[in-house]
Formats: sequence, structure tokens, C-alpha cells
Amino acid sequence: MQNTDAAGHHADLLIFDDSLPTGYSPFRNLEYGHYLSFFDAKIVSTEQHPRDRDQRFAAALEALKLDPALKARIVPFGDGSAANGRLAYVTFLANASALLPFFEALELPFIFQLYPGGGFGLDQAESDAKLLPIVASPLCRKIIATQKVTKDYLISRFGCDPARIALVFGGVFESRGDFDFHRDKQQFGRQKDTLDLCFVAHKYAGDLVSKGYDEFVRIATALASGDPRLRFHVVGNYGAGDIALGGAEAQFVFHGRQPSDFFASFYASMDAIISVNRPHVLAPGAFDGFPTGACIEAGCRGVLNCINDPLELNPSLTPGEDFILLDFDLDRTVASLRRLLDDPDELYRLAYANWRKYLTVFDTDRQLWARTRLIVAELARQPPAAMPAARTSIFHPDPVQAAMEKERRRLVAAYQKLEGEGKRLAEAYHVLEGHYHAAEGERKRLERYIKVNDL
Repeated sequence: MQNTDAAGHHADLLIFDDSLPTGYSPFRNLEYGHYLSFFDAKIVSTEQHPRDRDQRFAAALEALKLDPALKARIVPFGDGSAANGRLAYVTFLANASALLPFFEALELPFIFQLYPGGGFGLDQAESDAKLLPIVASPLCRKIIATQKVTKDYLISRFGCDPARIALVFGGVFESRGDFDFHRDKQQFGRQKDTLDLCFVAHKYAGDLVSKGYDEFVRIATALASGDPRLRFHVVGNYGAGDIALGGAEAQFVFHGRQPSDFFASFYASMDAIISVNRPHVLAPGAFDGFPTGACIEAGCRGVLNCINDPLELNPSLTPGEDFILLDFDLDRTVASLRRLLDDPDELYRLAYANWRKYLTVFDTDRQLWARTRLIVAELARQPPAAMPAARTSIFHPDPVQAAMEKERRRLVAAYQKLEGEGKRLAEAYHVLEGHYHAAEGERKRLERYIKVNDL
């Protein structure tokens, strides 16, 4: 059932999306939930269900794990009457392309977040035909590029002004969760007697290659030979019948498609995630970001990323120090992983370094604040919401509008204060972590001494 109050309410920020409400897209729920809390905002769902849209929408909204007060501001697009606001925010090329005529009809300015996928491909006529009018539109006030190759492409292909592009590497994923590597990480030889490698991705249109599932199976079956410690976990709409498992069937576990809340306990028991994806396979010009969203989530939960980078998108990670870089050389990949699996101490040292790096590079607050600043700056450039003429005199400023502006400034200042406090806490944690490592090193030294001296 549509919330008519929210549908008719004028909002500063309108977030358009074709998937929400859903429990299967953590970045959407995290990013958009933040905007609902921080701004006078509402989410306009453009997902279309021809026959039972209202019932399905209501059921999905009811199941969504979000504050009820925020859920009340998620409304279906319907005939467009819900789109009453000052600034729009839209993610993925296909969504922005479909909504551009609507934005133009309303003269509604928008910010466009351009992730890989969602209809965006490099050097593809169909993708370019959708992207060009968006880039050319004066209503498109800012483009958020999450990969450097995307920013470079916008500039070189369309002559886009670099000042209109904000490069925010990565995506919005939860790094502030309750996971602590030292407390929660399940390790081989301590909390469990298996070494667990996983593959996490969605299968599109029966494709087994673009996300690297075929390569995962090749690697897994090569590693499985003679090593009963190993387990291979597959999350997504894949099954045992997709590709022959080469006699390693008993070591594979298929979990199917899972909602976001499945992964907290799942990743705590995983040792490494393997992702060897291939660009230009699912569709010409299609590519995945680096790292994939699943790999970012896993890394923030202490799972060592063993991944490839076919388009050389990596701007800040160091192979062999905070992740393992793979390629399509099967023998080299298997040898590298086998060395790691035979040395669990090194495996977990790298996993810990991976975790620390990802908490910094993909810090949730940093990612959200980078985007929030852009929205605040653009809203500040927009005229205030239309009010009745008698209440907009420059000699008699509207008290409601003035109060809202005062509250917005207070919230911005509070957010900046919290951001600073978060940084200070992170620094304090880093110091405590150093003390912990020193104590852990001393403990291991004493253990070796006792063992050598048979005490």
C-alpha cells in the first residue's frame, strides 16, 4: 500500500531506484538509508510489476530491515506524482537514461552515480547513445565515477568537464559492523578444521564466465586433489550441475542466493574469496569494478581477497601485502594458493592486512561523506522549495523555511563533528592494535621457548 503522505510530501532530495525495497542489495540500503536519515529525502521506486505491483511493493517494504519512520518515505513511482523535490539522485546508466525525459519535463536537476554495469559499457554504441544525452544535459549537475577508467572515459569520449566528475573509488559497503578480526575470525586449527574458500556472485542470463565461476571451479578442483581440509563455498544462483566438479563434489557447498544478513556469520568462517572475472563477456564493453562489491564486503569481514585486475583499475592496494593478485594462468594461481593454504599463519597475516586496508580504503563514513558533501553543495545551489506567495516575501522570511535551513546547517556541523570523532577513534584503535600485536608476538615467543626447552 502506498504511503500517500510521503508520496505527496515535497522533499529536498529524491532518490530514484529500480530495485528497492529489497534485502538483496546492501549498498543501496546502506547508502540510501543514510540519505533518508540525513536529508529531507524520499526514495521513489521505479520497479514495475504489471499485475500485483502494490502487493509486492508492500510485502518487500514490510520485510526491509530499516527504521519504520524511514520506510515510510519509500514510495512507488506510479504516475510520477511522488516526484516532488528539488534535486534527484540516480544510480546506474539504465536508470538515468530511462528517467532523463522525466527529469527534463520537470526541469529537475540530478546527480548521477555511474557504477560499472547497469547498462554501462566501454566503447559500445548502445551505451554511448544512452550516456551522451545525460552528460550533455545541463540538469546533470554532477557525475560520481567509482572507477578511474570511468572518469577517463567520460572525459575522452564525451569531452565532459572534469569539474563535473567526482571520482569516489569503490562503493558504499558496511565497514562499521561489529566484526573484529582478533575476536570473531574463525581460523583453521583453532575454531575449525577446514580451510574455506568462497565464490560470491550473481549469475546473469546463464553466464558462467564473466564473473569467473568457471575459473573458480578449475582452481578448486585442482586444489582439492589430495587435500581433504578444503571446502569450496558458492553463494549465488549457481548449482552443482552448472559445471562438472571433477570428483570434488563432496567438498563443494552451494548456498544459493542469500540476503544481506546472511553474510556476517558466513564471512567470519571464510578464509579467502576468489574472483577471477572477465570483462567484455557478459556484454561487449561490460566490466566489473575493482574489487567487486562482494569482495569488498568479504574483505571488510576479514576474508582474504584473491582476485584479478584485468583492466588494471587498482589505485591503492598492494599485491602480496594486503591482497593476492591472480591472473588466468591456472598453474601459477594454484601454486600460489597452495603455498598460502599450507602456511595458515601467513594466510591469516595477509587476511588481517587485507581487512585493515579495506577498512581504510572503503571506510563507510568516508564513502558516505564524499557523496553527502556533493549533495549538500548542490542543494545549496538550488532555490528553496516553492511556497505560497504571501509567505515568501523578502521582508517577511518564512519561519518554517528558515528553521529548516538552520536545522540543515546544524546537521551538517554535527556530521562533520562525528566524522572527526570517528577518525580519532580509529587512530586510538590503531594504537591499541599495535599493543595487542606486541603482546601476541611475545606470547608466541614464549610458546616457542617453552616448546624448545620442553618446559
